[in-house]
Amino acid sequence: MYKVLLIDDDKTARYILKRFNWKAYGFTIAGEASDGKEALQMLTNDSFDLVITDIKMPGMDGIEFSNELKWANVDICLIFLSTHSDFKYAKQAIRLGVFDYITKPVDDAVLCEVLERVRLHLARKESSRIKIQEEHRLIEESLAVHYPVNKEKEIMTYILAGNAAAMVVAEETVNELAEMLGRDTLKLEQLLAIILANFNQVIAKHFPWLPNFENTVYQDKIERSNSLAVVKASFLTCVASRIKVIRKYELHHTDSVISRTCQYVMEHIEESNTLEVIANEVLLHKDYLSKMFKQKTGLNLNDYVTKAKMEHAKQLLGMGKYKNYEISERLGYSSPDYFCRLFKKYTRQTPLEYKKRLGLCQVP
Repeated sequence: MYKVLLIDDDKTARYILKRFNWKAYGFTIAGEASDGKEALQMLTNDSFDLVITDIKMPGMDGIEFSNELKWANVDICLIFLSTHSDFKYAKQAIRLGVFDYITKPVDDAVLCEVLERVRLHLARKESSRIKIQEEHRLIEESLAVHYPVNKEKEIMTYILAGNAAAMVVAEETVNELAEMLGRDTLKLEQLLAIILANFNQVIAKHFPWLPNFENTVYQDKIERSNSLAVVKASFLTCVASRIKVIRKYELHHTDSVISRTCQYVMEHIEESNTLEVIANEVLLHKDYLSKMFKQKTGLNLNDYVTKAKMEHAKQLLGMGKYKNYEISERLGYSSPDYFCRLFKKYTRQTPLEYKKRLGLCQVP
């Protein structure tokens, strides 16, 4: 039986839904919640296959709940319940990747049809998961002796140094593996995916706060294709993106002062981060630190702080639950208007335009 979590602040609506013959379609009601916040807590303690949630609720509504799942990278089948008057929210749900939406009051025939599709979707998903696990097992068994440990370490060293030489070694590695595997692109793709996952683990260990700025760096994947050129290009793109992130935040510097300065800024991004505060933390006079940072990185320290804050602001805006004044306060700015001007200057978009581009609010 697939487990279902119902979310609705209306107890009567939940009661009516529970009376439906779920078992006849391979489902069982395994949990109930009155809003998104309560549901998130339940999801931390239990697993569900399908979540059916009302769109408009007091507290955390369905849209906010969906954004939280997306932010946390939770892969779960989600269906929205909405009235006809909430259709604009239903369209937003589609943009967020929700499986489907059903209008209230729920018609049994409609629910039957939707559940049939959900069951087929979940079955395919499980079949795909099992297939991938088996592929990984076979690859690990057949390639363990040939795994390019030294090449992987060399590429990773170059990535952490922000050195483009990583691209040269990465291309050499792909070519050697392709020859060794008889140009089997499926095995090559799976092996490169393992290497990429190992890269992500090393980066996460060195910079545990990086997802606050660049959560997508861990989400790109090796493209599956029958073409060796496509698989190779995909892997090289992933390597290049990691080099870009390292250099973007000046994380490649070996100078201890620069390293400690960048780390402090990133770890305390939601604080004021004035030049005086940072200088005190790294035990240097502010004028000397400012001059040294400029010489080593080519950036003014204040500009670096602003860049880091704007990147964090993009992440907060992408969550879809914070207003501009709330983000401004979190970043240590006293004026929301000043924050919006900084964001527009940095991204060439207002916060609202940025959210519209992400599909997080209605486009007029």
